[in-house]
Amino acid sequence: MRFHAFEENHGEHRVVVLEDRERDSRAVILPSIGFNLIRCRLEGHETIEGPPDIPTLASRSSEFGVPLLWPPGRIAGGRFTYQGKAYTYPVHEGLNHLHGEIRMRPWQVISLETSEEYAAVIAELRFERTDAEQAYYPHDVVLRMTWRLSGNRISGALEVINKGDEEVPYAFGLHPYFSFPGKLKDIELSASVGSQYIADADGIFRRSPMPTDLCEKMRAGLSLDRLPADCDHFVFRMDGTHHYCQIVRQEEDIVVHFEFDKGFPYLVVFKPKWANALSLEPWSSISDAYNSPLSSELTGAVGLKAGERRRMEWAWQVEQMTR
Repeated sequence: MRFHAFEENHGEHRVVVLEDRERDSRAVILPSIGFNLIRCRLEGHETIEGPPDIPTLASRSSEFGVPLLWPPGRIAGGRFTYQGKAYTYPVHEGLNHLHGEIRMRPWQVISLETSEEYAAVIAELRFERTDAEQAYYPHDVVLRMTWRLSGNRISGALEVINKGDEEVPYAFGLHPYFSFPGKLKDIELSASVGSQYIADADGIFRRSPMPTDLCEKMRAGLSLDRLPADCDHFVFRMDGTHHYCQIVRQEEDIVVHFEFDKGFPYLVVFKPKWANALSLEPWSSISDAYNSPLSSELTGAVGLKAGERRRMEWAWQVEQMTR
């Protein structure tokens, strides 16, 4: 049998493993800490920088693998207002809240699936009005997440369902750490970005995004050693027609293609200091979107109406370079 989906013990934790044994592809997901995809090998090539061990991920849940963010980015003071309702989030990064809490919480595995074409896992996380730990988000909202592995490709999908009777704030992002071997000069990044956000000195975005020289270089492709050194992350608004990034790993003659749907209008490019990796982060909204003076069209500060469902999809795959 080509495809396999199973659970196995890793100390006190259980992981889900998806395999395509004919193509040497394997994904490892940790439901107990944010349903994080902590390993992903596609056709023999590792694509994700995972944690050195599970305790490290437990204490640094946004720094390895593929953290899931709700909401993405910072919330100044941990406070914002939406539809006349005040929200107060835990403050755990200086004076700010950072990246939501679903990256830390256990998810419930709903099903493991295999077919002649793929191996997959589906899990859920439920917010509830009566959940004391999530009092800052007191809504009946269900997040249903799928990872699917097939050949040289892994895909993800999130379905969000508002089962309550009021409109709720909606903001989701991914934080994948794409691994790479070798030197920065041998890794080329390109992305279909249209404009760039420039933060004020206090880190807040008050100005509309604009075309920049870096946008032009990103569209054409630039080696990672040519990313500006005065900042560790950059925030872009995607081109409206096609949302994609690609990482060329020249020493291996491979390209990692990363694509995501229009539910992610924004991209954060982040180079961590603690890993030989590049984080390409599709977000549905910019950081601190609900406190921004910019319009919701420019920030993504939107809501999910009562009874509404919304689905977002993404995928990456490994391909050999053509010469």
